[in-house]
Amino acid sequence: MLTHPSHQPEARHTFRAVGTFLVLLLAICWLPSLPGTKGVAHYLPLHMALETLAIVVAGLTFGVVWSARHEQLPRNALLLACAFLGVGLLDFAHMLSYEGMPAFITPNSPEKAIRYWLAARLLSALALIAVAWLPWTASASQPRALPVLMVALVLLLVTALHGLFFFDPHLLPNTFVPGEGLTAFKIFFEYALMALNLAAAALLLWHMRLPRSFNASGLFAAACVMAQSEFLFTRYAGVTDIYNLAGHLYKILAYAFLYRAAFGETVQHPYALLRASQRQLQATLDALPDPLLEFDDEGRTLDVRTGHAGHLLAPSRRLLGKTVQDILPPADARIALAALNEARQHGFSRGRIVALQVPDGTRWFELSVARKALHPGQGQRFVVIPRDITRRRHNEEAMRTLSQAVSQSPVPIVITDLQARIEFVNDAFTRTSEYTAAQVLGKNPRLLQSGKTPASTYCSMWAELTQGKPWQGELVNRSQSGREFIESVLIYPVRNAEGVVTNYLAHKEDVTEMKRAAERIQRLSHYDQLTGLPNRTLLDTRFQYAIRQSATLAVLWIDLDRFKDVNDSLGHNGGNLLLLEISHRLRSSLQDHDTLSRHSGDDFVALLPHTGQGEAAKLCVRLLDALAQPMLVSGHEVFLTASIGIAIFPDDGDHLEALLKNAETAMYRVKDDGRNNYRFFTPEMQVHSARALALGNALKQALHRGELHLVYQPQIALKDGSVVGAEALLRWNHPQWGAVSPAEFIPLAEASGLIVPMGEWVLNTALHQLRAWLDGGLPMMTMAVNLSAVQFGQPGLPELVGELLERTGVPAEGLELELTEAVAMKAPEVAAQKMRELRQRGVRLSIDDFGTGYSSLNYLKRFKINKLKIDQSFVRDIGTDPDDQAIATAIVQMAHSLGMATIAEGVETAEQLAFLRARGCDEVQGYHYSRPLLPEQFESFVRANLQERSAKAAQTGLRVAEYSAI
Repeated sequence: MLTHPSHQPEARHTFRAVGTFLVLLLAICWLPSLPGTKGVAHYLPLHMALETLAIVVAGLTFGVVWSARHEQLPRNALLLACAFLGVGLLDFAHMLSYEGMPAFITPNSPEKAIRYWLAARLLSALALIAVAWLPWTASASQPRALPVLMVALVLLLVTALHGLFFFDPHLLPNTFVPGEGLTAFKIFFEYALMALNLAAAALLLWHMRLPRSFNASGLFAAACVMAQSEFLFTRYAGVTDIYNLAGHLYKILAYAFLYRAAFGETVQHPYALLRASQRQLQATLDALPDPLLEFDDEGRTLDVRTGHAGHLLAPSRRLLGKTVQDILPPADARIALAALNEARQHGFSRGRIVALQVPDGTRWFELSVARKALHPGQGQRFVVIPRDITRRRHNEEAMRTLSQAVSQSPVPIVITDLQARIEFVNDAFTRTSEYTAAQVLGKNPRLLQSGKTPASTYCSMWAELTQGKPWQGELVNRSQSGREFIESVLIYPVRNAEGVVTNYLAHKEDVTEMKRAAERIQRLSHYDQLTGLPNRTLLDTRFQYAIRQSATLAVLWIDLDRFKDVNDSLGHNGGNLLLLEISHRLRSSLQDHDTLSRHSGDDFVALLPHTGQGEAAKLCVRLLDALAQPMLVSGHEVFLTASIGIAIFPDDGDHLEALLKNAETAMYRVKDDGRNNYRFFTPEMQVHSARALALGNALKQALHRGELHLVYQPQIALKDGSVVGAEALLRWNHPQWGAVSPAEFIPLAEASGLIVPMGEWVLNTALHQLRAWLDGGLPMMTMAVNLSAVQFGQPGLPELVGELLERTGVPAEGLELELTEAVAMKAPEVAAQKMRELRQRGVRLSIDDFGTGYSSLNYLKRFKINKLKIDQSFVRDIGTDPDDQAIATAIVQMAHSLGMATIAEGVETAEQLAFLRARGCDEVQGYHYSRPLLPEQFESFVRANLQERSAKAAQTGLRVAEYSAI
């Protein structure tokens, strides 16, 4: 392209005009060959008219630019205008010097007129070159006297030329010879002028390839036409021929292009810019989403332009002439007046916010106030734009809420740039890392590295992140204080609106405790919490491994004998210490490849790979010997035995469940045979186990079917042999199996929980029976009822006893509740409170099987027991065993010293009875007097006892009478 797009509309017209004049010039060049082209008749008036028109156009050019000299015109425009002022003056002198005109100071001649002509043409050509060469820029700082200085210089130049042409013309070369025409100098000068104008045209054409800064197209046309004019003046032979005339016409056309360019730059272009500015301003005002108001110095509304009428308190016509106080509520009016006052002092005001109730709801506006420039005679004016920031406020509030949520999130959050420099951390991060935000901002998160995270983890992380993918994993980090912690980290790229990754955001969670908890759960799921031995789950895993490695395998079920009684006596903590000691002894007796597992309570299972019957038997002997050694627990020396059942793989089962079941069955056979031994599983044991299961199921219906009944064993006072009480004993007669031993079904009832309703039934039945005996005339006696540990632990026991006593009408002192020593010592404080409540109701209390447990004498004293029962295990060999004799004697003496009575159970021989009577025992019961009896038999026994005692008393009285007679 020859021209810049901004010049193209003007350039097309310019090239078209210049081309037209060039074609016309070529046509004129052919005229000399035609007749009548050597001169023009009446040329002088025509010349004057042409020159006058040229002078007028040059003057207009100067005038239009001079009138706009104060509008920061480019210096080029002033230079062009002032130069053509001189050109116009020289053209005027040229016209006055033309031959045929009155003498202009000196005689006129063609030579004189040509000199003024050449001077004018040279000045115009130089002016065009200067304008095209110098930068075309406006300067706001140019001296105000510059235009006057330029005019003065031009006038001085014109004056100097006039002096030269008037008074020293001989100094100049000839330009025209009458009768010969133009001289060589004149023609050369014309060509030089043509070259200067063409040079100016070339420079202006170069400007047309640049963005428009002035009307280069118009000046280009003027320079081109001026060059064509000079070419014509090289052709004429007479001052009146057609070439001279055409040259003057071309000069006027060149002046016209020049004037058009000057007029366009100083008048048309500024006005076009003004109109464009006005349109731009109007478009801007129309596009403003916010109202624009103008106020005077008193805060009165002068003009209103609204972007959206809904943002105004009232229609714009109603706001005109109103003051700020009239428009706004008082508080908002004060804010607006403060903004106007700030603009009055500083020229502008920004940032003051008012909240207004407008037709479409509550909206927030930020006031921007600017002070307008004053015009003469005009008061102060202010432009106010209330910017609607409602959405921004909502967004800021949302961002503030989001920022607070992120900052206060319990999960540590870190934001980094793409070089992993930290840009943001929240409070949770500072708490976890113990670094402040100021300490980590700009740093790399590697400052948290502990050195324990594998390098492959970081490689994997960056491989994902650099591909724009999120990464999740665990890092072992270190806080500022050196605390190591495990973090679960999720890092994902943050993208801008264009989808370009700009940051990385990391969510972190301290999972140290979670990991430890998982490890603890893992351990709890595979190991016993108390002993640390493998549990049932891990035992199964070990079994599966063992049967793949060995052809034979032994499973031992080890159950401690009477551990419940010992545990109740020692308490929970003492029992745990005892289990720990037992687990250590068992484990130390096994080989490394053996597995010892604790199932529950006092049950242990040993898994012995590569072990047959012989090796298993030897190991059981070793285990029993290890357990037989005394153990010191909580200051007590404890002796324990165990019962061990053995099952052999694969003879007794091919999976763990079967082996465990059979080993347990063998263990229970050991229990039945007296404990403290071991036994291998046999098929006959399965039958015994099946009986126990059947008995347990049948026992659930025994009470409802009336299969249970009570028998009563008399309790005899040793001082006179009278029946002072009865112990109620539970019996079960099954339709299929007949009489079932209490030693067989009582443990089943306690294990299944049936002992609670059965015990309530026993207590109720025994009290009703005692009431019946008393109503039948039997003397007052005590009904002794055993309470199991489960019954004694039931809430509301004292209330239940009181209710039954009231319902049956039995005096409270007629009931004696027997508690085992282990039950009383299981929770001494709770037991003491419950015994206190029972005693307050008048119920008597006794300790059964005293001496078999580990009672604290201090608690025994606090219990306020009425009676101690000496266990039959101490009575059985009391006639021959010094130890049993010593224990029985000590119990009697201790009881009497504490104000308690004593009763010995299991008395079967006269020798036993004699020993107990000699030691001061208060009461006895046993086969020596009677087996447990049915109610009718017991009544008969009591009546017989009464008769016997009466007979003895009568005989004793007769003897006394005989002695008295003597």
